[in-house]
Amino acid sequence: MWLLYLAIFGTGAIWCQVNAAEKQADYSGYTLYRFKVDTTSNSMEKLESYDMELDTTTQTARLLIDIWAEPSKQNPYADVLVAPEFLTKFRSLLTSAEISTLKVLEGDIQSQINAERRAMIHNAIRRRKRALKTWSDFDANVYHSYEEMTEFMRLLSEQKPDMVEMIKVATSSEGRSIYGVKIHPPGPSTPEKPSIIVDAGVHAREWIAPAVALFMIKKIVHEYGINPQVTANLQKFDWYIMPQVNPDGYEYSRTNDRLWRKTRSKNVTVNRWCVGADANRNWGYRWGEAGANRTPCSNIYMGSHPYSEPEIRGLKEYFTWQITNPMVYISLHSYGQLLLSPWGYTNERTENYQDQQNAAKEAAQAIKNTTGVSYSYGTISEMMYPASGTSIDFMQHRGVPYIYGVELRPTDNPNSFAFNLPPMFIKATGDEMMAALNAIGTHAVKMKRL
Repeated sequence: MWLLYLAIFGTGAIWCQVNAAEKQADYSGYTLYRFKVDTTSNSMEKLESYDMELDTTTQTARLLIDIWAEPSKQNPYADVLVAPEFLTKFRSLLTSAEISTLKVLEGDIQSQINAERRAMIHNAIRRRKRALKTWSDFDANVYHSYEEMTEFMRLLSEQKPDMVEMIKVATSSEGRSIYGVKIHPPGPSTPEKPSIIVDAGVHAREWIAPAVALFMIKKIVHEYGINPQVTANLQKFDWYIMPQVNPDGYEYSRTNDRLWRKTRSKNVTVNRWCVGADANRNWGYRWGEAGANRTPCSNIYMGSHPYSEPEIRGLKEYFTWQITNPMVYISLHSYGQLLLSPWGYTNERTENYQDQQNAAKEAAQAIKNTTGVSYSYGTISEMMYPASGTSIDFMQHRGVPYIYGVELRPTDNPNSFAFNLPPMFIKATGDEMMAALNAIGTHAVKMKRL
């Protein structure tokens, strides 16, 4: 049974269709913990093996544990969301040293989700009478629906056709067209011009990522010819920005499950009631190797085969055949304030490791100079954990010189908002990313003599 209900998100009220047979996720009683990981233990591996509880009778899966932030060399703490019925087992899986550092970050995560929802509804009511007539009217400082994102890109391409082209890069499992924009200086652009690629929204619950991508789109177009750094960067590079590459998962996180991470593809093999795959474990290069999870209900399920997800298959085809000279690739995520370079599948370093680290160092300094916020940098495997089947490794294998998976705000601190970062932080986070990409672009111009 399907019902229509009014969801007031983004810039206005939207009628949304929700399956009445599918209950909204309720995280009442779920607690977010932080503890210092004992490097002599295998606690993290044990915790990851318990992420979902399956009920074959009702054909449902309930989240028991969800690792939100992994430990790293710079930050040895883990953030873990725990279901109330799993707390005793959770504590039994930790060492005594880890238990001694265990503390509560959020006692009831549903209350945080509810507060976020109330704030968004309140802000939407104030704005609902403002129809979007021009691209400059678009409010880049709120979280938008995917429909609103595409409407903004459409208006921008129609009203600034000399600078902006709306591009279709893929089609989602549920049939949504996945759009982005190509931005270049006024006039024609040569196919061989170096390019900067940015994608966002890979993981549905990381709302700050698509919001920052949209902020950057508007800022580049608005400040070209005004801001010297933006102008110089656009003259050297064409920009391809895909602000939401997992629209099915994103919309599901808005209407049904705020903490949904994966795509929404249907599993037709085992555990058919477990939906979706981790879009950043589904790329073909080194798929299914280090850090891979073959359980369909897992939040980091790699998919049934490489490029099983149409979103990733479409991105791969577009990146391969439509962008001839990629120089910089950035994939926006949250959270942790990290600049992560290849490799993910191995601890070995890339041939251009030092150049990538030098560019990341300049980006981190540019962020620090812009907002005072600190970002750390290093490879995925150095800073976090082994991960295979990622877009980062695919782009490195393809030969793109400067590649980073960026974990945006907030950082791992006791006052973290985690995935529920208030929209008041969008501007600062967007300014940080513009500063970082301008710095990486400047570095590339110098090193590659562009």
